[in-house]
Amino acid sequence: MRFSLLLVLLLAAPCGASDQTARRIPVEDFAELPFLRTPVLSPDGQHIVAKNVIKGVSRLLIINADHPGPDPKIIPVGKITINAVHWAGNNRLLLEVIGKDKLFGFEIPIGRLIVVDLATGDSRIADRKSRGPYGGDVLYVSPAGDTALVASQDDLSSTPSVKRVDLATGDAKVVEKSKPDVWDWFVDDDGVVRGGVAYDKRRWKLWYRSKAGEPFKTVQGKFQKDDDSSVDRFYFSRDGDKGTIVTNERNGRFGVYHYDFSTGAIGQPIFESPVADVSEVKVDPATREIAGVRYHEERWKTFWVDPKLKSLQARVDRAIPGADNEIIGDATDARLLIWSNGASDPGTYFLFDRAKSTMDPVIQPFSKIDPADLATVVPVHFRARDGLDIPAYLTLPKGKDAKKLPLIILPHGGPFARDEWTYDPLVQFLANRGYAVLQPQFRGSTGYGKDFVSKGYGEWGRKMQDDLDDGLDWLVASGKVDPKRVCIVGGSYGGYAALWGAIRNPERYKCAASFAGVTDLEAQLRNNRKSFSATRYFREWRTKVEGETHVDLRTVSPLAQAAKLKVPVLIVHGEDDETVPVRQGKQMVAALEANKADVTSKFYKEGGHSFSSSEDLADFLRLLDAFLAKNNPS
Repeated sequence: MRFSLLLVLLLAAPCGASDQTARRIPVEDFAELPFLRTPVLSPDGQHIVAKNVIKGVSRLLIINADHPGPDPKIIPVGKITINAVHWAGNNRLLLEVIGKDKLFGFEIPIGRLIVVDLATGDSRIADRKSRGPYGGDVLYVSPAGDTALVASQDDLSSTPSVKRVDLATGDAKVVEKSKPDVWDWFVDDDGVVRGGVAYDKRRWKLWYRSKAGEPFKTVQGKFQKDDDSSVDRFYFSRDGDKGTIVTNERNGRFGVYHYDFSTGAIGQPIFESPVADVSEVKVDPATREIAGVRYHEERWKTFWVDPKLKSLQARVDRAIPGADNEIIGDATDARLLIWSNGASDPGTYFLFDRAKSTMDPVIQPFSKIDPADLATVVPVHFRARDGLDIPAYLTLPKGKDAKKLPLIILPHGGPFARDEWTYDPLVQFLANRGYAVLQPQFRGSTGYGKDFVSKGYGEWGRKMQDDLDDGLDWLVASGKVDPKRVCIVGGSYGGYAALWGAIRNPERYKCAASFAGVTDLEAQLRNNRKSFSATRYFREWRTKVEGETHVDLRTVSPLAQAAKLKVPVLIVHGEDDETVPVRQGKQMVAALEANKADVTSKFYKEGGHSFSSSEDLADFLRLLDAFLAKNNPS
């Protein structure tokens, strides 16, 4: 393999684990938003398309794979969210986008498919007659790139049907009518609609056929344990009724299993992790067999079934040790992208050329950060007070003895989500400023199986909060941190946990900082019942928050308990936040000011549920830096 000087430097200090004294990194470097996201290589391997957002405006970047210079071709898309990008041949792109529309006076998200012709620059909306909010979900693209199968609603009240879209005109024709309760359709690699899954009363039913032209028959899901068993998706092989299912029915964690579509029988595992859910399945398009599986335990890992990709993975891992190296592509591709990164390495995309056996860097999403300056992030575990094992990530500041350090507890958002062993600018910023950072994967976090998720139902402000406090106690007992120098910081659900921690346990925390945090749980449920839901599970959202005993949400809402807050707080919120309305932040600030609490606040005019501009992010980091320096100096 051929490597540039950049790769030699990466190899010299993988993941930035040096023990040298830390260089104070400028706020502007941490505030750099990634140059691009989720790049996709064209079928001929000559071009890379990627998403880019500048101040809320989405753009497409088209990059020459052989000559990735500083000035890629830019295609402006507008103030919409690009969910996914697909190549249709080498000269056409399909964009699954989310826009906004008003319904009964309320603004709701609307999904659509946009076709972009690279040669002419023309674009068009596909399936223009669709009137439902769910549309443009690409299920299959023809090898010639002239048609696609998409799932979309014809109107607000229907479930999606499957349509064949002429990509040159955008015209669509229904090939499979909608069926009751079927929201997920599945297509094989020959473009045949093979199945659809219906969920009804917490059970699932599969509409299935073995080949084109046959009528659909039903296969009933048979879950043996509880309501949170689920099927994630199906894959169809060339062997008649045999295929693959991704489900958590077998042991509570999503795994990949052989499946008999004619009987509904789940067979032997292709892969299952003893501790984690499977996140992604890679399929060989030629054979339709499972090529590999991606999953995240303490770090991202890939289990390869395909021997060629298994061999390539071993070569890449030897070349770039200590990093997470993901192969993006199929075993038959002449060229593949390889994403190499880590919690202390913002990452580099490499282009692997199979014929030349070379691997060259093509893209760095973050250009200002030197991995050698970053702190080491270590996976750890601690016991909660009821004995539950809690995974976590611990980051210690470089150049300081791991004794009596100031600490930031940093709960993730969601709450039904998780942190990953990847570069997090906020974690590294806090560590660079001298703080130890603990990221507990409290009960309710996803990725560790349904039992761990369900333990968080009804535990907002209760056992989920206990887990954060127990992580603090564990670190104090180790001698690494000073119990008198602790603050709690978070965004979204993490912002809620920060505010609630300061209210519930003011003796533990010197200060708290919340970005886009929920302050009124009942209002949040009325605003958007799908917010923070664990998407792989289909229990009713209110039950997840209230629990089976329907706890009074006022007793665990920061806004209702604002008078009890006695420690300094920082509250930051985006005016254009569609997930947690900005009024939640403003009402909390007003309540705290009425009680003469020590509150610092700022509201960003163009901010959403996350920062879309480097300028706003840099301003927030300066604000947080000053707030922590005043209330919990490192």
